Amino acid sequence: MEKIQNKYENILSWFFVLGALFIGFIVYSNLNKGFIFNDEAYYLFFYRDHESLPTVDATNFYRIFKFIYTENIYHFRIITYGLLNLSTYLLYFFGSRYYKLKASPFLLGFLGICFNFWAWGISNIVLNQYIGNTILINISLSLVFVYLIYKRLFPLIISGFCLGLLLFNGIPHTIVILPIALFLLYNFWKKDKNPIIYIVIGGLIGILFYFTCIESFSKFISQFEWIQYYKQFHTKQHPKRFFVFWILKIVGFIFVPAAILIGCLYKFSKNKIQHTNRILIVLGIIFIISNFVFTSIYINYILLALLIFRYFLEKEISLEKKTMLIVLSLIPFGLSFGSGAYFETRGSLYNVYYYLALVIILLSVYSVKPYILFIVFFIYQCASFPSVLKEKGWKDFVFTEQTEKVKINGYDLYLDKGRKKDIEDLRPYLQDQPNVIYSSNHLAGYLYILNAKPPIYYYFTLKDYISFIINKVGKTPDDFIYIESDDYPFYSKEIVPLKFVSHPENYKVVKTGRFTLYIPSKHKK
Repeated sequence: MEKIQNKYENILSWFFVLGALFIGFIVYSNLNKGFIFNDEAYYLFFYRDHESLPTVDATNFYRIFKFIYTENIYHFRIITYGLLNLSTYLLYFFGSRYYKLKASPFLLGFLGICFNFWAWGISNIVLNQYIGNTILINISLSLVFVYLIYKRLFPLIISGFCLGLLLFNGIPHTIVILPIALFLLYNFWKKDKNPIIYIVIGGLIGILFYFTCIESFSKFISQFEWIQYYKQFHTKQHPKRFFVFWILKIVGFIFVPAAILIGCLYKFSKNKIQHTNRILIVLGIIFIISNFVFTSIYINYILLALLIFRYFLEKEISLEKKTMLIVLSLIPFGLSFGSGAYFETRGSLYNVYYYLALVIILLSVYSVKPYILFIVFFIYQCASFPSVLKEKGWKDFVFTEQTEKVKINGYDLYLDKGRKKDIEDLRPYLQDQPNVIYSSNHLAGYLYILNAKPPIYYYFTLKDYISFIINKVGKTPDDFIYIESDDYPFYSKEIVPLKFVSHPENYKVVKTGRFTLYIPSKHKK
């Protein structure tokens, strides 16, 4: 009977291959369309100009992954998705092999790829700190699984190497290493310290490699100096109360409700498995309904916590496998922490870990029926994916409208007619200009496309901060061109260009398209 059921799970899992091919075709055929003029341009600036302009972000993804960077944005997006999908496939493949699931690891690997597509869609796909963290964690965990399967220690050196690099990829996110470290300490400290020693050696090699081949220690320290400058002028960016609220929301909406449910089941239930399954049915129904109406990541993680508790009730499953599930469930919290957004906004980017844990439990504990429901949910997600082509969303463009060919860094990319006109309106004034102040981060993309440079990459146009940076780089406000648009003008409480400069009489005001430029008389085209 078990062999027949396993046959059903394998047949059903072929939907993951079909889904990955279907969604993958949509994604890859549209990666040469659209451009996010704030975030994506901001990341690309780092890759292109970090040697000539100071940086303030507590991340070095653009240094770690510089070796794969290309000025062809379309190719860079393909490479980014390729690395992300390959690392996730390996994580699902070796994870499912380690847990000896009823479905083929080959097929389950494609499920991970689908969750990448759902999490990232077709926007902002240049290798940033969030994607970089995911790739490094995926590789590291995959190699931990390789060790757990084959008992070979060498992969742990490479695993530790990736974690060593992760320390620099996104400094606030390094808390994600904690659950992995606790897993190793809990399971191997007493019986065999070799896995811990090997992964620590790998981590030290990663740190040494970073300071030897990627960035000098002195330059790394100077980066913190620029971060401190930034914090002096922007006290509202990532304040302590934000992190307090971030933690309180996680504790209040996930950990406390889950702890109460699990505590009550553990203490009062005489038939824990039966009662847990009943609660899971209710939570499962809420989970399904919420995905049709309004997705609540908090409900999702309460559901996962109860599923993990149900998994712990299986006596024949090793404690090692049980604690690894806790690691997978905690990784999204570590990767989301310090990102400047609450978990409900950022957590869904790391659903690959959530759903790997979910699938492991479904295929280890339950019959084929819950798995069929999961397949139905999967098919629905695939069927609804093409709607991203017609949604505008935060990226501020619609894929079906990206029909105009534009040269960026000498390579073709398709944008909408309005943005193509914007670029041509600005080209006579901004092309290759070294000194430009922009009114909003939403205009940064025009500077990137026209190879114009600000004194520093900035996300918020703060008067005192901009003044400080201009002085720090040895220039004056009168050396710069100022640009604003009709929809993103300079904020009057911060910068009014003709009041910000010392000699406004030397400036001429130019209106071009939907932009206003303030150009000094010494400006050279």
